Amino acid sequence: MIGAARAARRRPRAYQQIVDEVRRDVFRRRVSPGDRLPNEAAFAERFGVSRPAVREALRVLELQGLIRVAHGFQGGAFVADGGTEAVSSALETMLRLEHIERAEIYVARRHLEPSVAALAAGRLDDEQRKALEANIAETERRIVGGRPAFETNIEFHAIVARACGNRILTLVGEAVLQLLRVAEQRRPSTPQINREASRAHAAILKALIAGDHDGAAAAMAQHLGRLERHYIARGGSAA
Repeated sequence: MIGAARAARRRPRAYQQIVDEVRRDVFRRRVSPGDRLPNEAAFAERFGVSRPAVREALRVLELQGLIRVAHGFQGGAFVADGGTEAVSSALETMLRLEHIERAEIYVARRHLEPSVAALAAGRLDDEQRKALEANIAETERRIVGGRPAFETNIEFHAIVARACGNRILTLVGEAVLQLLRVAEQRRPSTPQINREASRAHAAILKALIAGDHDGAAAAMAQHLGRLERHYIARGGSAA
């Protein structure tokens, strides 16, 4: 009896076979983003498992950010395009469970984003430059109109992260920004600090366009340091 129980514990759950194989196929690039996976019936027959076990495997893979499941006439399971969703979800869970304060997020940003800005300096293509210019203009319109500007300020940093040329830094940077979206729900940013952030973004963009690596890093560090001090002193928030 004891031996049988131990063997049962060692035996992988039915759905785990599917999870392991799909993960291997994705990581070894046997399948590409957007590819449709076999349907439930095909998976069940291939692995000799029940359809509920297949659904459990797909749920696990979706939570891991490896696939997306669409419903309806043209639905099914598809290889995910990648991105920050899985990392952001894990960090958000940690934020909520560990009660991480916004000050810790700013410390992380202050150590990460100046390096990202330095890498992005001189690398902006026309589309990214125009996107950053449009972002600052939209932020100003929102501030003048008395509308929230937090999301546009956050997007500025996301565009810079995508322009740095390092996918790991982009992934981590965008995931950390997602944490700020969670924190913003607790205590919205003030118009004053959003206005200051917009001015700082203009200085950062100037250095990025000029290809001034040190200037971009310094402008970003100054911006984030000011936000960190503001938050610690007054409980404020911004991007």
